[in-house]
Amino acid sequence: MLFIFIALVIVKVGFFFMFISSPTTLLSGGSDADFYDAYALGEESLTSSVWPDWLRALNEVGLYSRVGVSIFLMVLGVLVIPILCGRLALVKGYPYKTKIYLGIAIAVSMYPTLFYYTLDIYRDVFMLFVFLSGLLFVKWSIHSESPLKKLFYMVVVFGHGYLLYLFRGYLGFAFLISYFGFFMFRVRKLSFFLHVIPMLLALNVFYILGFFEPLMAYRGLFDGVEGGASLGIRFDSALMFIPDFTLNLLYQLFGLYFPNIMAVFVFLLESIPFSIAFVYVVRNRIYANSFVNFMFVFSVVYSIIWLLGNDNLGTAMRLRMYAYVSFIICSVIIYQRKKLFLQGQTAS
Repeated sequence: MLFIFIALVIVKVGFFFMFISSPTTLLSGGSDADFYDAYALGEESLTSSVWPDWLRALNEVGLYSRVGVSIFLMVLGVLVIPILCGRLALVKGYPYKTKIYLGIAIAVSMYPTLFYYTLDIYRDVFMLFVFLSGLLFVKWSIHSESPLKKLFYMVVVFGHGYLLYLFRGYLGFAFLISYFGFFMFRVRKLSFFLHVIPMLLALNVFYILGFFEPLMAYRGLFDGVEGGASLGIRFDSALMFIPDFTLNLLYQLFGLYFPNIMAVFVFLLESIPFSIAFVYVVRNRIYANSFVNFMFVFSVVYSIIWLLGNDNLGTAMRLRMYAYVSFIICSVIIYQRKKLFLQGQTAS
């Protein structure tokens, strides 16, 4: 398994430098990256994220290079993030830690969208790194028995949440609100009739009361963006809100929308593994722990927000990375806890 991971790293690094050597493919790689570069060089003046401000700060002290930042993000996406995911998935007492570590690292290394965003100065790779780093401190804060360490970890978690908020407001909001509220929910007690249906009805009521108007307005901005892959779901009827939300969920989160061959490719390599992990977590939820509770609650809260605010499949691919990675980690944690439980039952 180590050989497979190393081979994937070598292939992706080679692929990356092939792009670096061809500026027409890398350095004109997308509107966001082009804007970030222009802002860093002082050619743009308005931004809604801290990322371009950081790039400009680097430029002001003579340390900015589009290729250099891309290489840094490549190292994060190709090496650091897969290893960090492996670390997050480990369960105390499980004997085959190396297999779990490498298995998760390989799975994340094969995530196409993650690799795509390492090819230029997109903010998404660094945001995912901050999110996963925050998850590590969430895990430590949950399992720590020392009050002082727990307090320290909580402060660091809050710092990560604030940083995520600076990058993407609703991502940081979902991270923090989930951290301070996840203890009120138990995945192992999840019920379709007691949780899912009331949640959908509550969302419908919030829609009727106008709470989602800013999200609906933002959603309308996606017409014709990123290759015309807009879904055309408008949420313009209270009666159709739940059917529209369900269709939106299937299209964007589960990838069941195929406007082109690339969508099929992404569905096979990203959405199917996520769907398998999702079903496994739900079916084996009795083995969930507090850390799984947090990731589950975060994924639900965050996904509801971006599903209501986004109408574009291309944008959905980057927004859903956090839920996809979280559920993959959750499924592996539950797998280990189930194995340990069954081994204990057999031994007794």
